[in-house]
Amino acid sequence: MKRWGAIVLTGALLLAAAGQAAAQLTLKLNESLGPGSVEEVALKHFKKVVEEGSKGQLQIAIHLQDALGKPDAALEGLMTGTLDLYSGALEYYAQIVPEELNAISIPYLLKDNAALRKYLASPTFRKAEQRLLERGIRVLSTEYNAERGPYRVLVSSKPVHNVDDLKGLKIRMFPNDVYIRSWKNLGATPVQLAWTETYLGIRQGVVNAVTAPIALVNPMKFTEVAPYIIEIKEYPQTWPIMISEKTWKKLTPDQQQLLVRAANEAGKVYTQTTNERIAGDLAAMVANNKAQIIKVDTTSFRKKMEPFYDELVKEKLLSPEILATVKGL
Repeated sequence: MKRWGAIVLTGALLLAAAGQAAAQLTLKLNESLGPGSVEEVALKHFKKVVEEGSKGQLQIAIHLQDALGKPDAALEGLMTGTLDLYSGALEYYAQIVPEELNAISIPYLLKDNAALRKYLASPTFRKAEQRLLERGIRVLSTEYNAERGPYRVLVSSKPVHNVDDLKGLKIRMFPNDVYIRSWKNLGATPVQLAWTETYLGIRQGVVNAVTAPIALVNPMKFTEVAPYIIEIKEYPQTWPIMISEKTWKKLTPDQQQLLVRAANEAGKVYTQTTNERIAGDLAAMVANNKAQIIKVDTTSFRKKMEPFYDELVKEKLLSPEILATVKGL
């Protein structure tokens, strides 16, 4: 009888362990930046909050440097459910909802982070969130509080002091047609290139420069090959975490709320870490790479862009409603 009791107890323990294992879910997250980046710091906080808050039932597997696919593939993965989570600049989603999201990455249309947050809270932008959801992508970072940058620069192998210096400058671009056309309008020569291939592209002369949030310049070692840092402040950015709607529907309401809370906490960590690193990063690049910081008057840049906004409206790439909303901010 004792032996039979031991067998029953062992079986019960095995069943309990199997049930616990079945209940545990690992979510795969893809990110373009690498080890040591602000993104990694924020994502580690996201992971910690989720895993502790779920008592280990939800696990977050972070994959850096586009290990699970470049942005286009990541967005496709979110829509099909083959990728659970993706963190990247909001403008990457413009290929899915072009009008509302093209607006945020058009140089000099939105003035600063405060204007961006107002736009993202507007009824106009809520339509974009709904269309993303219809395509299978849900916003976790509902507060849009991760200030990417917090401002953008042009890192170049050649000095740029005004808009005329952009003529013929080969600048690395991400896959966004309106953004590419914007820089053509400013006189540059855009070249589409993967973010992870940009350093080598500058060194080999495929491109002369890259636009980027200032916080990403030092981690990517860009000033080793392009010593000029030009403060262009072309548009404000935010870095949300998104989830596949197919993954979202697998979760309990408590798990869903936990992920939203963790994403918004990660956004705060992202902004704080970004601001803490700026001074040290600039000093390091000046000391190690003889980087030169150039502050430009962007008035001429802004004036050159204004007719382009009307051109986009005529082509139905930017709606009059969105342009009016942005100008009203």
